[in-house]
Amino acid sequence: MSKIKKYQHSDVPDLLCIGFLCHDLYEGKYLLGGTASYSGIMASHLGMRTAILTSVGSDFGFHNIFAAAGIEIVNKAATRTTVFENIYKNGNRTQYIHHRAETLYPEDLPVHWASVPIVKFCLIADEADFSFLQYFPNALVAATIQGWLRQWNEKGRISPKEMDWKQLRFVDIVFMSEDDIAGFESAIPQIAGLVKILVMTKGGAGAEVYYEGKRFEFPAFQTNEVDPTGAGDIFAVSFLVKYRESESIADAIAFAHAAASLIVEDYGIKIPDLKTINERYRIYRSRFLEGREIK
Repeated sequence: MSKIKKYQHSDVPDLLCIGFLCHDLYEGKYLLGGTASYSGIMASHLGMRTAILTSVGSDFGFHNIFAAAGIEIVNKAATRTTVFENIYKNGNRTQYIHHRAETLYPEDLPVHWASVPIVKFCLIADEADFSFLQYFPNALVAATIQGWLRQWNEKGRISPKEMDWKQLRFVDIVFMSEDDIAGFESAIPQIAGLVKILVMTKGGAGAEVYYEGKRFEFPAFQTNEVDPTGAGDIFAVSFLVKYRESESIADAIAFAHAAASLIVEDYGIKIPDLKTINERYRIYRSRFLEGREIK
């Protein structure tokens, strides 16, 4: 295990993201990618002391972004940084993984970080061993599970695979998109029965929340969508931070929709200020949540 750099703090963080920081190959250039990237930057922006456990190579090109955000990164050194590429043709996406960094295990984490209060598994390429899920018994544990639902062939072409759903019994909140679970929709009741809260995002159609045997639907905050990249990751970490603060699913869903709606209005990782998020959060609550019977 090697550290890229210590940034502003080395004590126990408020929120820990576990997952690959990656390079997204686009028109011959590398862009910053990865659920951990968006989640970590957003969590830091929301005032959380944030850390990321990842695996990248010496070729990783975006250290400055995390340094500027005050995010501490603990790195498991890899030969190459993970690289994804999306190829679109006739409205369909084919996804490739060209390189993959090293799988993450509990022993890769600083021991004193086991007491972190919030953990988010930010998975893109099956990078966290399942043994990790039992490592934080006193934390609020959340997982974006798309990385556990991916496999790839010798050419790197990605296809869906089913995971061992029972592993999710150690997770409090699961986030997934309707695209992530496509083909495995029959597993939704099982997942909902294993975790405290299951949140399924549906892009512009909003989100579904499964809680205590019930399903709740919440519309998205309608806006002018320019670029949806990272919106699901911003939604998930915003939900998680607000839920930890308020213990209210209604508050969390409103705040998450507000944040995600602002992200899609521009290109790239342009995080909106908290004042603007809160203004839209209050509008969302008044429009969609008055009289709703949910915790």
